[in-house]
Amino acid sequence: MPHKTSKLAILENMQKFSHLFLILTVVFWMASLFLTNYSNGQNLRRSEVTANIRTTEDELRLLNAELGVLQSIERVEQESQRLNLVKIDSANIIYLSAAVDKVALK
Repeated sequence: MPHKTSKLAILENMQKFSHLFLILTVVFWMASLFLTNYSNGQNLRRSEVTANIRTTEDELRLLNAELGVLQSIERVEQESQRLNLVKIDSANIIYLSAAVDKVALK
């Protein structure tokens, strides 16, 4: 009889462990799904931020190009003529120092 009881005890222990194994498998599976979903969300956010950065950099390049056109001497001369201001004589400008803001006319 002791032999049967030991087999029965082993069988009961195996059933307990199978339930525990099943529960642990489900818990780890759920944790894996959660972590995968979180990781995918982070990748999506990173992609959106990268796209926004690229768009902003492109806009900055366009604005810098427009700024260069707006600051050109030809445009300033055209605008001064349109507004009937004094004509800029760029050939007679002499820089007094390395600073561009200090100039004198010949």
